[in-house]
Amino acid sequence: MTIATPQPSDAKVPDPLPSDDQLALAAYNQNFETFRALNALMWQIPLIAMTLTGGLWFGVSSMAKDSSLTILKPALLLLAGIGDVLLIVVLARLRHVIGEYLAWLEAAHPRGHVAAQGDRWWNSSRVVRTCFQGMLGSAAVISFVLLGMSMTTTTHAPFDAKPQSAVAWYDAHADELADDYEGLDAATTHPELFESVRGMKSARVLDIGAGTGRDAVALAALGHRVTAVEPSSEMLRLAKALHPGSGVFWVSDALPTLDKVSDTYDVVLLSAVWMHVPPADRPAALSRIVDLTSPGEASSSPCVSDPATSIDPCGR
Repeated sequence: MTIATPQPSDAKVPDPLPSDDQLALAAYNQNFETFRALNALMWQIPLIAMTLTGGLWFGVSSMAKDSSLTILKPALLLLAGIGDVLLIVVLARLRHVIGEYLAWLEAAHPRGHVAAQGDRWWNSSRVVRTCFQGMLGSAAVISFVLLGMSMTTTTHAPFDAKPQSAVAWYDAHADELADDYEGLDAATTHPELFESVRGMKSARVLDIGAGTGRDAVALAALGHRVTAVEPSSEMLRLAKALHPGSGVFWVSDALPTLDKVSDTYDVVLLSAVWMHVPPADRPAALSRIVDLTSPGEASSSPCVSDPATSIDPCGR
């Protein structure tokens, strides 16, 4: 008797294998081991999906702290969604191959075969595959929804937004931005400024848009009298919490008017601020800065241009 090749599950099954046919027994053992390997692989697919999707989702959530990498968020979410869809296809194909091996093994040795045909939907032979595919499909849908949201939601600083919108954005992202700001050394960020003020004694410094107070506190540590202005209430709260006892005078105010700021200053600092001032307000804002500059110091005081725009608040 010859051994039949694997047949589709709905085909006519071959006769059982004779016990004295060594080649047939070897084929049976080989097919049985292959079936076991395929079955083990099928149960690993959820683990693969969890590792793939979870890792990519974690990467996307971590990028919220680094605005320079947010461009990768849609790509990672797309990769997560496509990966889950492909795993659904792989799972369907794998379960089909397993079914073919089961049919062959049953036909070859019906007495030793355990069919385990369930009589309810929850214990049927397809329930495991269906559950896995449902889980993968749900993960894919979530990834695609997040992808759509990331494509329509502004995640970077609203440089062209109205001042009120910019302040609201900084209020909402204060905690994550604080990690970025405080992780940089002030003197390294503004080397020319700190080189200039290092020779001054107790200079009066006005830091407009002080953020978390990194620059203001560093200048105060050099012995200067620093007033830090910040329109975002959350950023100002963090600045005070992060730098208690720094000697910095904190003010909640904003350009172009700076109504709460008085006196005159030897140094006026703007860092990543000027792009948030609407073009129509910039003449008034610059005039106000000049008014706050000590007489006779305007031409010699250090003034930091805003790196995020070609507009130079120093007028150069």
